[in-house]
Amino acid sequence: MSKTMTNKDFNQYIPDFVQLCRNVGDIQINGQNNLDINVKSDNSPVTNIDIDSNEMITNYLSSTFKNDVIISEENSVKPNQKKEYWLVDPIDGTKNYIKGGKNFCICISYIVSGYPVFGIVYIPSTKEFFYASAGHGAYIIKPGINAQKITNMSNSRNNIYVSTVIRKSVIDILHKHFEGSELIYMSSAVKFVRIAESKGHFSIRLGPTHEWDTAAGQCIVEESGGLFLDKYLNRFSYGHNDRFLNGPFFIINGNLDFHKNCIMECLSLI
Repeated sequence: MSKTMTNKDFNQYIPDFVQLCRNVGDIQINGQNNLDINVKSDNSPVTNIDIDSNEMITNYLSSTFKNDVIISEENSVKPNQKKEYWLVDPIDGTKNYIKGGKNFCICISYIVSGYPVFGIVYIPSTKEFFYASAGHGAYIIKPGINAQKITNMSNSRNNIYVSTVIRKSVIDILHKHFEGSELIYMSSAVKFVRIAESKGHFSIRLGPTHEWDTAAGQCIVEESGGLFLDKYLNRFSYGHNDRFLNGPFFIINGNLDFHKNCIMECLSLI
């Protein structure tokens, strides 16, 4: 569970965030088949809907939380000087989105002293709104259904969520340690909330990601009772470099001992 605290009362803004995410999500779904696609300086794709979504989200944050620092994947300037800041990924899983897939989501989080204290993951294709704040648990809101608490259980479904770009050597290690587990390939934060709601027991990423890819999901995982760990098996943290790059991480349903041997073998590859 998240221990870092802030004086912000995020829960009072949940209705606004739900409406914001639904509005942005509708635009993403409606615009998915008519995209203007460009390539950013890091060779990753960006669409006109990424830009529009980013503007809607950052406009809301800047008008509601005046003077707060907002860091977005689509920002051109990324100052990493602050103890507290917002992180925004308007479309996490852009490549899947461009292909017409459904495994993309909106990620919004708030960092205090290196750790996420608030996180939202919204899945436009299912209209599922996941959120968590430090010390208050993790919740899901579905259309027509009030917020329901989600808890990560040790007897969660026997799935492992991995990136679509995972190396074969890592896959071999996962099969060796968890013969009965099904690997589900998914390159977005959707996999984090699936573990948070006990639809999987493990996720791994050895390659690079960015802070806005993981922070919202981490808060939800931790507040559900799961673990989000770095390569030293410490709680994953943020603000380590000016490019907002993450190191390797492991997401566990709470039972570290069951996963530790697999993690150590995977770490031997880097």
